[in-house]
Amino acid sequence: MIYRTLGKTGLRVSIVGYGASPLGAEFGKIDPEEGRRAVHHAIDCGINYFDVAPYYGRTLAETRLGEFLERKRHQVILATKVGRYDVDQFDYSARCVVNSVDESLRRLRTDFIDVIQIHDIEYGDRSQIIHETLPALRALTESGKVRFVGITGYPLMQIVDVISQVRVDTILSYCRYDLFDTTMDSMLTPAAKKYGVGLINASPLHMRLLTEKGAPDWHPAPRDVVEVGQKVAAWCRSQGVDIADLAMQ
Repeated sequence: MIYRTLGKTGLRVSIVGYGASPLGAEFGKIDPEEGRRAVHHAIDCGINYFDVAPYYGRTLAETRLGEFLERKRHQVILATKVGRYDVDQFDYSARCVVNSVDESLRRLRTDFIDVIQIHDIEYGDRSQIIHETLPALRALTESGKVRFVGITGYPLMQIVDVISQVRVDTILSYCRYDLFDTTMDSMLTPAAKKYGVGLINASPLHMRLLTEKGAPDWHPAPRDVVEVGQKVAAWCRSQGVDIADLAMQ
């Protein structure tokens, strides 16, 4: 496995991480034991960056990941999120995010979180995120509950706007650097380098669009994009190639 330093954090993370949303049945029901095996296999393969959120499975993903990482916590870099808790339930207040961290610590069965991230900043008030949410999380680094503070979101320019105004250790965006979309490279990478922020590219399979299974019913992509994904997957299959393998190159 190849490892890289995440921004200025000093964290050496595997170039392939483990996104734990499937543990919360976001892509369909899974056998918990299959989930356990997947987590342990990832660690055996050298993957050390695990990303989760209370929103995934409405706390189920965190609960399962905490169980599966028992006695293996020291082998991984653990990232979770605050601020989003259901499809339309958001709370970026200092009180809520501080309580959320405590609840995540309990579910994840750990004394500290390596990277705490504000989930989907586009759904919050920009001023509140900059002047209330981020300072509240930064204060938790003093107590040792968290080590680094990041943000996540889809609209790239909103992310750039935030990191240009306040210290942020990491940023995560999804479906922005893959076979369908490479705008992260031109719109976000330069800003991340300028401000010394660690950059995480989530969902290189475009939330299952670039797989043999295809997009789940809730996928936000337009129908014509989903159909293109199906056609590309079929063409890859005809060439003896799994589209997911191609997408991960």
